[in-house]
Amino acid sequence: MSKLFQYRPDIDGLRAIAVLLVVFFHAKFSSVSGGFIGVDVFFVISGFLITTILFKEVGEQRFSFKRFYLRRVKRLAPALIVFLILTTIPAYIFLFSDDFEIYGRNLIHAFLTTSNFFIWQNTGGYFSPATEMFPLLHTWSLAVEEQFYFIWPSLFVVLHMLFKGKSLIKFVLLLVVGLLALSVYLTNYHPMSAYFLLPARAFELMMGALLALTLSKIPDSHIRVNHVLSVVAVLLIVTPAFVLDGSSSFPGFNAFWPCLGAVLLIISGRQAGALGIVNKLISHKAVVAVGLISYSLYLWHWPIFVFIQYLGLELSGLIRVAALIAAFSMAYLSWRFVEQPMRYANFPTLGSAMKQIMLPAFIVLLGMYAVIDVKNGFPERFSNLAEFDKNTNFPSTVRKKCFDADKIGNVDECWLGVKKEKLDGMLIGDSFANHSASLIDVFAKDAGLFIHDSTSGGHPILTRMNAPGVYDYPPEYANERLKYALQFEHIILGVNWDTYKNPENINYEPLLKSVGEIVEAGKKVTVIISLPATTKENLHKLKLVKSGNFVFFNDYNSSIEMPIYKDTHILKEMQRRYPHINYVDLRDVMCESGQCSTSLGGIIIYRNANHFNTSGAALIAKKYIRDMGNPLKTGFTLVQIN
Repeated sequence: MSKLFQYRPDIDGLRAIAVLLVVFFHAKFSSVSGGFIGVDVFFVISGFLITTILFKEVGEQRFSFKRFYLRRVKRLAPALIVFLILTTIPAYIFLFSDDFEIYGRNLIHAFLTTSNFFIWQNTGGYFSPATEMFPLLHTWSLAVEEQFYFIWPSLFVVLHMLFKGKSLIKFVLLLVVGLLALSVYLTNYHPMSAYFLLPARAFELMMGALLALTLSKIPDSHIRVNHVLSVVAVLLIVTPAFVLDGSSSFPGFNAFWPCLGAVLLIISGRQAGALGIVNKLISHKAVVAVGLISYSLYLWHWPIFVFIQYLGLELSGLIRVAALIAAFSMAYLSWRFVEQPMRYANFPTLGSAMKQIMLPAFIVLLGMYAVIDVKNGFPERFSNLAEFDKNTNFPSTVRKKCFDADKIGNVDECWLGVKKEKLDGMLIGDSFANHSASLIDVFAKDAGLFIHDSTSGGHPILTRMNAPGVYDYPPEYANERLKYALQFEHIILGVNWDTYKNPENINYEPLLKSVGEIVEAGKKVTVIISLPATTKENLHKLKLVKSGNFVFFNDYNSSIEMPIYKDTHILKEMQRRYPHINYVDLRDVMCESGQCSTSLGGIIIYRNANHFNTSGAALIAKKYIRDMGNPLKTGFTLVQIN
């Protein structure tokens, strides 16, 4: 707490409430399903404290940007840096190569205060199950707060010059209202960006800023009024923590109420001799102690929980108790031996702190990130998971000159089967065509065919549309690719058909029409029907079991339920319209009794939730030839798509 104003233990108590809500939510206490609102309470506190400093120093004409940022560096950077470096040790030990590679990128983003952008771009949302494998997920909120610190001091100095007294308060009030409206809009129409990015969260920090400007102007109240106000305040904070959940619209108006509660609780504790009842309770030294270590507790609790669950353990019972003890222990050690000494360390200038703290940390963390990235997450740590070495077994890497290269006719780089003077056919499609390349290679070699492949995401056959006449990518490549393919006898289509399965999909009819044009041109058309997607969680358990290193759960069924296509599914409609296409349904050899296998011959066939790895696709092809014959060799066989 800055010495620029009188210390208030109840604000540390409010910090304790905020961090405990977050920790209990992450610890999977089902009753605290909305505990994530604790972050919003933190934002209000930060906005209040920072603006209190700014208001006092700017008003006294002694504000210094260098001094302001020196305090921020000393307060926040050391604990974060130590946390990032130490967390990398268990990350190296436990995380599989793909997850460790993502960790390395998140590592440098966390230091550069851009973690929220990284998380926004690389997850399916904060409440996605996959995020439980991101040890640095929680650093998104630190990034939001730091971004506010970069913008608000300069803006405040300008506003203070332009406005005085009530005019400044009125302008900031309008700013809060406008930012709240923006948050509501973004939450409704752009929920992912609303959750992770500053624009939709700024009103929370600005509510604290508005409070800092008005607190001294609020008349003193009778102690009974403060009692009632404090109770209302804590209800506004706690109720959403028990009522909201991951499906709730957030932030927007749902975030406004706990933020209002934080504001009211700070107001009800403004009179030292007439504290509200809740303010008195949270001023107890035990509660304050949690508030004092809240920053370090926030840093350490999440990766501890992640690593436990990463190993297949459930965060419940004694394991949860042990996890909480570990989190509080690490938080105390961080506060005692990092936060406190560095907070009061003598750095005379911002420059000295940057040279002695930030620059060495940047060099170390950048080096760690670079090594992890160059080494592709060190896949050799798990030698029996060779199928997850992306350099040798991921189609997007192995055939990177053929996938998303938007090239046509580069046959010397991109060919499958038996190389001859003249091409027999062409494999075209999206990423599902690319992950089928080694499968087609096996088929083509067995059939003595020479196949060229040109595949690209967003191009099932022609370019994918997201509105009439509005394409995801320029359509020229796909048009030229199809025109080029039509000169050959065989055209093999690899498409994520499930993406376009419903007649309501704007690409449904154009896709069927494109297939019809190929059929009418007299070409031998082969349609690859892939296997159903698994889940990241299921794939992770498969890897744990096969690695044999850290398995803390009993055997489980890793198979995937075989989907039964509706009568309107694009593949069924395609078969009705074009019954003489050669349909190669991989489910015929990989699924039995309604369940589809995720491995073959001890090899996991997936590289991610819905794409094969190179060796997996080749194994499926060999099994298909044994069980069904070679579809490129035997010719058309009538199959009923289920």
